[in-house]
Amino acid sequence: MERRMEILNIAGAGMTMVMGCLGLFFPQRAAEFTGLKAVTVPGRSEFRSTFGGLFLLAGLVPLITLEPAAFLTIGLGWAGAASGRVVSILADNANDPKNWIAVLFEASFAALLLAGRPIALLLEKTGQL
Repeated sequence: MERRMEILNIAGAGMTMVMGCLGLFFPQRAAEFTGLKAVTVPGRSEFRSTFGGLFLLAGLVPLITLEPAAFLTIGLGWAGAASGRVVSILADNANDPKNWIAVLFEASFAALLLAGRPIALLLEKTGQL
């Protein structure tokens, strides 16, 4: 069972890296994917740095270390993104299907990365397990 959870963690990290590669090497496609625009040089730079380099390394580090804490950190980042989007849906009157799909997308990445040992680590550290 634990091996299956590790496979889910690895899949989540790998998919995070794929998202990073999309932003780094194809900023225009990343812009289309997110519904944002990268029409200026600084806009493309932002996609390459934040959606590219940050996501690429965020996925790579857990794969290199295979440490539950690394998967936990990235998983919580994705969970934070999903939570922030829900806040936006409620606070900004942004209740549209594309936003809900994005919530599911981000929450799915979080679930993959947090499955098994990473979430157990958090529960242990907080005295919940």
